[in-house]
Amino acid sequence: MKRIILSIAFAVIVLSSCSSIDSDAKKAAKLNRKSMEYARELKLEEAEKLYRESREIVARYKNTEKFEEFHLAYNKYMAETAEK
Repeated sequence: MKRIILSIAFAVIVLSSCSSIDSDAKKAAKLNRKSMEYARELKLEEAEKLYRESREIVARYKNTEKFEEFHLAYNKYMAETAEK
C-alpha cells in the first residue's frame, strides 16, 4: 500500500513539473512576443519590462537539467507566432 501511494505521489510530481515547464515556456514566449510588439510601436519602457520578465523565466531553467525541455517548448511557442 505504501508503494502505491509513493508511486502516485511521484507521478503527480512528474506531471506537474512537466506542465510547469510548458506553462513557463508559453508565458516567456508570450511576454517576449508582446515585448517585440511594444518595441515596434516604440513603447520602449514597456518592451524592456516584458523582455526582462521573459528573461527571468528563461534564467530559472538555464544551467539545469530541465533547460533543454524548456527551450524546446519555448521555441515551439515562438514559432507558432511566427507562422501567424
